[in-house]
Amino acid sequence: MKLFLFLACVTLTPWAALSAPSAAALKAAADYSQAHGGQAFLVMFDGRIVFERYDNGGAVDKRQMLASGSKSFVGVAAVAAVQDRIIRLDDPVCEAITEWKNDPKKAKITYRQLLTMTSGLTPGERGRAIQAPAWREIAAKPMTGQPGEQFEYGPYHLNVFAYALERKLGQETFEAYLKRRILDPIGITVEWRFRCQDGHPQVGGGAFVTARDWAKFGEFVRLGGTWNGKKLIDSSLLTECFRGTPQNPAYGLTWWLRREVSSELRRKIPILSREWGDVANADWLPADLVAACGAGKQRLYVIPSLKLVIVRQGSLGRSQGFSDSEFLSLLLRGKSAGK
Repeated sequence: MKLFLFLACVTLTPWAALSAPSAAALKAAADYSQAHGGQAFLVMFDGRIVFERYDNGGAVDKRQMLASGSKSFVGVAAVAAVQDRIIRLDDPVCEAITEWKNDPKKAKITYRQLLTMTSGLTPGERGRAIQAPAWREIAAKPMTGQPGEQFEYGPYHLNVFAYALERKLGQETFEAYLKRRILDPIGITVEWRFRCQDGHPQVGGGAFVTARDWAKFGEFVRLGGTWNGKKLIDSSLLTECFRGTPQNPAYGLTWWLRREVSSELRRKIPILSREWGDVANADWLPADLVAACGAGKQRLYVIPSLKLVIVRQGSLGRSQGFSDSEFLSLLLRGKSAGK
């Protein structure tokens, strides 16, 4: 099935003009995505869908696995909880997970460190989204580092954050809070098909969402936490999601960032080198580009300065060779990244 929606535009104009990408650029990016297992490709410009296409078994109403793209919902839920005075990012998590108070390392872990994956906890394995232990069991796992001293990518940090927030919420679950606070007001559905052994959502990689709904979430982020004129999250709080750390400048609170990283860090952090390093150091890309990223090259790119939200969803087994910088260069510059 293929569905096309175009905004008429003869040539790719300078970014300062804030026009949508040209029809030729949109098609080139779509063809590149399709050739690398792409199943959904959607571009939203200034709040309107200007291009939409489905290939390789994708469909407009198909909820697709986001894999680690699921993580971005956790970061936004976290800053909503800060606004609601439920938590403070730099407070110790042991105020909620009281079992940690007697552990000299875990007692120092903050909510921010969980969200930036610098907590020092056992990070969990990539690609194990459907076999996650119970939240309580994850929280009890041993430390592998020191709080705040290293970046180790994995889903366990975020499942522990959800566990802690749920304890602070009292009678409301994390899943219900996210739905009430963010998802329902912007009118999207997130289906948590992958769950931990205790039935809780596997928030580090278990969400399934349509391309249109993921784009609406991206538009909400692009607008600084506002939807239909209503401020759901204060924009100054939302920007906390887009602050990197010395341990990984290109990763904020569950979002990847266009921030320069050293060759040493790229060697030290395999996923940074493999998944995002070329984008992080691409000085031709806007500095305000942020992204939610998952296995199979699931991508939600948000570029506020260009008024763009871009969704790319793909097949786990057929997305090898997909390059973010090549895809974005075709879309935004109308040419290959190597030219």
